[in-house]
Amino acid sequence: MKSWSDIGFEIEITGDQSPSLRLLQAVDPLKDRGESMHHSGGACAETLLIYGEPIRKILENIERPHFLIVGLGLGYIELVIAREALLQGKSAGQVGLITSYESVPELREFFFKWLHEDVAGLSEEVSQVYDLVLAHVSKGTNLLPQDLKTFLRTHFKSLNDIRQELSSSVSLESKYHGILYDAFSSKTSPFLWEEEFLAKLLREGAEEHCLVSTYACKGSLKRALKSEGFEVVVREGFQGKRNSTLGVKKLP
Repeated sequence: MKSWSDIGFEIEITGDQSPSLRLLQAVDPLKDRGESMHHSGGACAETLLIYGEPIRKILENIERPHFLIVGLGLGYIELVIAREALLQGKSAGQVGLITSYESVPELREFFFKWLHEDVAGLSEEVSQVYDLVLAHVSKGTNLLPQDLKTFLRTHFKSLNDIRQELSSSVSLESKYHGILYDAFSSKTSPFLWEEEFLAKLLREGAEEHCLVSTYACKGSLKRALKSEGFEVVVREGFQGKRNSTLGVKKLP
C-alpha cells in the first residue's frame, strides 16, 4: 500500500500539533523541499481562521448552501464544514452540495477510503494522519469525531464525488454560496492564480449571495473578485503571514 512518500509528500507536525503535508520536490531548484500545505504555526488553526468563520456565516444565512473547495489536501476544509454545520444543529441534508477538487489522485483516494473506513485499503501511517486531522478539527466541541465522518459520507458517496484537477475547460456542477480557495501558491500552481481563470471561475461558479475565502492576497485575485461584483475585504493573515482575502457578494 502507498504511503505519503510514495506520492511525493512528507508529513509535518505544525505548531498546534496538527499535521500538514509538504511536497518532497521543490519547484525552486535552490530549495531542498517543496511547498507546505499550511503555515508551520498550525494547520488546523489556520484552516479555522481562514475558512471557519466564512463557512459559519454561510450556514447561518443561506438555506441548503453549496460549497466549492479548491484543494482537498488532507480534508481540513471539508471536515470544518461538517463541524460548523453540526454545531448549528444541521444535518448533512441541510447542506446542499460540497464539491471538492484535488489534482493528486492518491489524495482523493486516501481521503475517500479513510472516510468510508476502508482500513484494508490504506496504510496505517496514512490512516493515523487523517485520524489526527479529525481529532484536531473536532477538538474543543461536544461533537463526536465519528459524526463528522458520517456527515461527509453523505456528500462523498463515491470516489468520483471528489473531483479531479480543476482546469480552464471545467464545467462546474452548480453555482456556489461558498468558494474556499486553498490551492498551492502561484509558484507551485501558477494557472490557478491567473486573473482570467479566476474571473471565469467566479463568473460561472458564484451564486448571487456568495463568500470567497482564501489564505492568499494576490493582485490577480483581488482584481478578479472586483470584476465579478465582489467587495474585497483584506483580512489579517495567520500568525504574521501576509494578509488573507475575503470576497463578499450580497450576503444577506
